[in-house]
Amino acid sequence: MKTEKIVWGLILIFTGSIFLLENFDLIEFYWSSVWRFWPVIFILIGANMLLSRFGNKAAVPYMIGAITILTLGLIAYQGTRPDRGRGWLNFKHDNDKEQNAWGASTTFTETYDGSKNARLNIQGGATSFRLTDTTSNLFEASLKRQFGRFTLNKTVIDSTEVLNFRMRNGKQSWNLDKMENNRTLIQMNNTPVWDIKIEMGAGEAIFDLSDYKVKKLVFEGGAASFEAKLGSGLPLTEVAVETGVANVEIEVPDSSGCRIVVDSGLSSKDFIGFIKQSDGTYETSNYGTAANKINISLKGGLSSFEVKKY
Repeated sequence: MKTEKIVWGLILIFTGSIFLLENFDLIEFYWSSVWRFWPVIFILIGANMLLSRFGNKAAVPYMIGAITILTLGLIAYQGTRPDRGRGWLNFKHDNDKEQNAWGASTTFTETYDGSKNARLNIQGGATSFRLTDTTSNLFEASLKRQFGRFTLNKTVIDSTEVLNFRMRNGKQSWNLDKMENNRTLIQMNNTPVWDIKIEMGAGEAIFDLSDYKVKKLVFEGGAASFEAKLGSGLPLTEVAVETGVANVEIEVPDSSGCRIVVDSGLSSKDFIGFIKQSDGTYETSNYGTAANKINISLKGGLSSFEVKKY
């Protein structure tokens, strides 16, 4: 018997069981408390290789199984305890401390010339992006960071102003605890119709778009946290989310009809106020009659998806 199959089989059973118990509200599991333990996978693979080479061949599967079960048990125990502030997806701060920790900020500004359509592309990692308010300019961003540099450039394509706001750095620090000192505060003009795309490896994006006309919103992330609050400024809004290991929370107006398409077997799903359809999609009861509609596509690996009405 190949012992690596035992390891991966136990990991999949463990992960699936946690998601299943969460879906039935039997447990409350804090994924942010256990993300930091992902290197244990390499430890298990290394133990498997060593024992297979030097150990008693007949006893190796039992030893590997016992080590894996013990490790997953410790992770399960840790996951039942709320993260108190140093997990991958935890970005809570003490305001007084962070003002002292951050140095001088950098500001980017793009003036508004009256365009009806605008597109914003954001790329970055190990950063917290927050849309905080509207502005009379087209776009503003205030950065306070320990590492990484950003650039902002604008082009015009078919009368649409396209903004590219990107991190540009030769070496990116992957000490994710430092993300608490890397925050970008964003403001956008709420007059044009927006297309927004956010790409990040690890980080956080919190966008309150309830006062904006958003035609399309795309989020692509690895180990990330994404929160979006949508408005009803357009007849149709398209939302596409594709993640690896992430926490995703989306709020939609109660008056808007909303449909969700999910492509993920191992992700946790919580769609309050939605009805599951025969084709596997989820819809609000007013989807067919609402004047404003929001279509949401969710794809993820080990992610947590929550969509709710407000």
